[in-house]
Amino acid sequence: IIDPVLEHNIQRVGGRKFVVLGDTEVDWDDNFRLYLTTKRNNPSYSPEVYVKTMVINYGVTRQGLQDQLLNVVVGHERPDLERMFNDLVQEMSDNKGLLKQLEDTLLRELANSTGLILDNEELITTLENTKAKTVEISQKLEQSK
Repeated sequence: IIDPVLEHNIQRVGGRKFVVLGDTEVDWDDNFRLYLTTKRNNPSYSPEVYVKTMVINYGVTRQGLQDQLLNVVVGHERPDLERMFNDLVQEMSDNKGLLKQLEDTLLRELANSTGLILDNEELITTLENTKAKTVEISQKLEQSK
């Protein structure tokens, strides 16, 4: 319901600025700020939330601060290493997504399977491909640690 506010979907009619919340038009003030807080130690949000908002974690530990500062120094001193690190993080994320997709495909085929499972060639091929990809991705994830 607050997506129009987070996305700054401000409408203008004449000199009036407003956002539509549900079926209600609410006047918009350019000085409006929305602050949301949580008592969770380590909250996790969807990527959409990070795109629409600025998330600030004030629960900084000494180790967390050292890691952040090290990242800043490495980014300044060795941009090539920072690029490699960012590429590695992206690859890890892609691999985890691929693992989830493979699991979903396998489960869907198992659920839709009729008759004897061992006679279903397509299911066995999918199972073999899933196993091979899972081993490959698991090795990559292990190497990245």
